Amino acid sequence: MNPNDILAQQQAMLNQLAQNQQHWTVAMLIIGIVSPLIGAWVIYMFYARLRDIADELMQIRIIYQMSEGRKDQAAKPTPPHAGDDSSYAPKS
Repeated sequence: MNPNDILAQQQAMLNQLAQNQQHWTVAMLIIGIVSPLIGAWVIYMFYARLRDIADELMQIRIIYQMSEGRKDQAAKPTPPHAGDDSSYAPKS
């Protein structure tokens, strides 16, 4: 076999290995960049869902407090002449 052919085969193998290594390096770089982005997106979506749940609970609390306030107002007797000063007038 011609020495030039042997050198050409070795160079082709080295080129293939270098190209393989380059592909792996680019793939790992992409995975390294995309993974934190996906993690940040998941955390953001979790936080957004927690915020939605907090808003719903706040609305439920407001509705509950309003209904309790109506019950308290209905339970308290109001004076018959609220705002009338006849109770302070001298009795004759």
